[in-house]
Amino acid sequence: MPFDPTALQSDLEALFAAPPATAAACAAAWSTAIAGYAADVVPASTTVELAAATLETALATAFASESAAPSVDAALMAFAAQVAVGMLPGFTGAPPPAPLGIASLLLAPQETHAAAAAAFAALIDAWFRTGSAVSVPPGVPPVTVIWS
Repeated sequence: MPFDPTALQSDLEALFAAPPATAAACAAAWSTAIAGYAADVVPASTTVELAAATLETALATAFASESAAPSVDAALMAFAAQVAVGMLPGFTGAPPPAPLGIASLLLAPQETHAAAAAAFAALIDAWFRTGSAVSVPPGVPPVTVIWS
């Protein structure tokens, strides 16, 4: 099963409707949502859970700062890089080539939690789908695939 943007949107809507009281709890909720979304990435990765733990720590730091957007972008880039490593030995993964750009969403408030969740899920989904991987089995011509 590939990425699950519907579940991501649902998880984010629940998070936005009842935000956790602390930066750490918010980071845990975001990490859980992103890990669930990416759990069945294609090509498969063995490092999604490890990447989620790293993401949670990075997001806790980001959410405790006054200017979180660049740190959130960096945290998600690090998550994607760890996911890419887990695609070995069958594929050499490459994370999305540019940052997420979450600040663009923070500048345009949404009317409802549902609208905000839809906007965030769409941005995150489109960004993750810019990741790629090249097959590496010996004796087989390499094939490049886009993450899905």
